[in-house]
Amino acid sequence: MRDVVFSSENGWLPKVVRGDAGLRLAIIGGAGPLHDPREFDIALTTEQADAIRDDLPRFLILYSALMPLCDAAGIDGTIDEDAAVALLNPILLGTPDEAIVALSGVHWRKDLLVAHGADIALLERGDVLAAMERGTAAANHERAQEYRADKGRQRRGVRLSELDTAVLKYTGQYLTGANIPARKPGSVPSRFRSQVLEVIGTAEEASVGMRIRRQPFGGSTSTRRKDWDAMTAAVKKALGGAYPELAGDVVRSVAFLMCSEAADRERGR
Repeated sequence: MRDVVFSSENGWLPKVVRGDAGLRLAIIGGAGPLHDPREFDIALTTEQADAIRDDLPRFLILYSALMPLCDAAGIDGTIDEDAAVALLNPILLGTPDEAIVALSGVHWRKDLLVAHGADIALLERGDVLAAMERGTAAANHERAQEYRADKGRQRRGVRLSELDTAVLKYTGQYLTGANIPARKPGSVPSRFRSQVLEVIGTAEEASVGMRIRRQPFGGSTSTRRKDWDAMTAAVKKALGGAYPELAGDVVRSVAFLMCSEAADRERGR
């Protein structure tokens, strides 16, 4: 038996529990062989438990450093409790410099902190405690997804303008280019909506009358590559002429939207 000593309103955050082994921090992280959430626990002192209850920013920072240890345990391994316990005092009770030093020696999840309200500019500067001053127990996972998407583009050297961002949100491909594109005008800030529709209109005009036929004997979702490539080329040429400032990711996304819609129309014939 164990009793819950402290639990955040966010049920996914770690809990402080008391059982036969004393105070423990129970952490949900990773998944088991049947994809059920795994729970790990590590020993706590009373002082550490109090800090978890009373200092949300440091608690969230600790959480961001513990999750990779849970991930490393895999589907049936054990958490490296020594490594986890070594993080407790410097992050929960240490000076700001001690907390930063503790983080510098481990892998930790910036995106998790972004989900919990981190100031991204401060976080990127390495001022983690200040970044989390307004942290929240509630998580905004879409904010974290946007952060990961932005970091991925930075690694590829892609810089988006506000219009680029608006068009990608319209096509539903801002978070990941792997999504099937769809028209989402409600995702576009009102001040950019007319510009985005002009971009889409240019693509529509360039591809009007073009078809993406089904590939014979290829199944209901199979399309002719030649048709797809021809429409893609037409859209890219039109957008390159009318909007040379658009990022390549954006041009590809709009072309993907036009081709996907054309393929859908063909399947409905």
